[in-house]
Amino acid sequence: MQHIFALIAAAGALTLPQAGFEAKAPVEISTCTLGDLYNPASVAGIVPPIPIRLLQLSFHNTDDAVATQVTFDVAHDGLHGIVTDRGIFSKGVLIEKLFDNFTGMYGTDGAACAVTSVTFADGRRWTAPGS
Repeated sequence: MQHIFALIAAAGALTLPQAGFEAKAPVEISTCTLGDLYNPASVAGIVPPIPIRLLQLSFHNTDDAVATQVTFDVAHDGLHGIVTDRGIFSKGVLIEKLFDNFTGMYGTDGAACAVTSVTFADGRRWTAPGS
């Protein structure tokens, strides 16, 4: 009879939220802006400069463990792009990056970035709820 109660208690514990599960991302975003880079050395007066669309993204790891990969969802004017940065991201160190694969996103206002996943050096992985 005690075994049945133990099984019921164990099954009930599985349905409760698990301690240690974090809905908040272990990486915080400081900057998420879109901008254009123009090449001033282009043929001035003959061909208009062609802008390169850049995403300026800065973030820092808030977890005690070193992160090795962070993936972001970038949204602007109804369009979404995915950016993955790999490296060694220690706790509290500000990382500042420029990504240049945003040609289809026009305008500079209203860009929004969200962390979708983080991989840590110790093998753990955090994924945003609903991702």
